Amino acid sequence: MDPTASIRKLGFRRWYERQLIVSHAALVTCFLCVILVAALVEEISFRNFGWRPAGLLGIALAALALGWYSWRQFITRLERAERYGQRSTCLQCGAYGRFTVLATGMDPDPGPQDTAAAVAPLDAAWLRVECRKCQATWRMPD
Repeated sequence: MDPTASIRKLGFRRWYERQLIVSHAALVTCFLCVILVAALVEEISFRNFGWRPAGLLGIALAALALGWYSWRQFITRLERAERYGQRSTCLQCGAYGRFTVLATGMDPDPGPQDTAAAVAPLDAAWLRVECRKCQATWRMPD
């Protein structure tokens, strides 16, 4: 589910909290995959290569792929949460995360992207929001 639909459904504060929880769960998964790969590489013996070392090598490669995917999920979710979190405070009254989503959309050209945090195509997703406290409107992220 894209962030705009999730924020509209859950509210910003719950969405932000869930993004942090899920991103850190992905970080833990990546860390566990690194430990598993290290243990399996130590156990693999190429001197007597047979079914057991081949199976361990296959498991190590699968753990490596899962670790890479988990790392990308961690970076993507954390970057997205940070990007929306920076603009979640009302500029007039200072209320944090208390807004209603009025409109959403995509920018046609998001501009230069940081390759370490590429989250295509949701980098360009924006929200037009209104503060519940003072009815000020702003666009996030910007």
